[in-house]
Amino acid sequence: MNEIILIAGGILAGIINTLAGNGSVVTLSLCTEWIGLSPSVANGTNRLGILTQSISGTIGLHRHQKLFLKGTYPAIIIVTLGAFLGIWIATQIADASFKKLYPWFLVFIFLVLILKPEQWLKPAVDTTYVAPWYIWPLYFLIGVYGGFIQLGVGVFFLTATIMIGKMPWISANAAKIVVTGLFTIVAVLVFQLNGLFHWPTAIFLAVGQSIGAWLGVKYLNHNTQAHRVSYYILLVITGLTIIKQFLFS
Repeated sequence: MNEIILIAGGILAGIINTLAGNGSVVTLSLCTEWIGLSPSVANGTNRLGILTQSISGTIGLHRHQKLFLKGTYPAIIIVTLGAFLGIWIATQIADASFKKLYPWFLVFIFLVLILKPEQWLKPAVDTTYVAPWYIWPLYFLIGVYGGFIQLGVGVFFLTATIMIGKMPWISANAAKIVVTGLFTIVAVLVFQLNGLFHWPTAIFLAVGQSIGAWLGVKYLNHNTQAHRVSYYILLVITGLTIIKQFLFS
């Protein structure tokens, strides 16, 4: 039964992460509440599925000729560098501290979501796009956060890149999928070496998330409003998780 639930949750998370972000709300909740992993181990275990879904999503976008990365390389490089620092921080923090921070990250993500970033989503491709220099420090901080906890980093990246960097949504979403895959390679290795990894849970989540990423790309290819659907899914899941964390934990 656990295996089926993990795969099903992974599929949902993979779809959400491919369309926008914050699918880790689903996988981290399964790891901590259903499987019973500590927050730190859940944070590490969650990374294998992030890696496999990023690979699946990148391949899918490339096959459908939607992997538009023009002008996104500075963001990818800077976020990745920041993530290395965040990964190291995550291996140093105690379970108790992590558990105290986790609900507040959720609240911040929810506040970002209710700003309705979809108002700024621009699916059109801009082959002349160049990222403004003033967003680079923010990219580094997003990378640190993503390396540290992963939860909601896709939402932060899209919001900053689209609202502040003025990047078209289709390019920002492609860059998000690629960059999370890049720094998660290192995250999986580091968390495993530090004993913050539960392989049985990670493998079943990864299977589901790979399938979810493939389904998400298929949806992106056939539905031009996919990002709006994902936004409302994110809002509901994040809101319910916050209620659970503050009222029923």
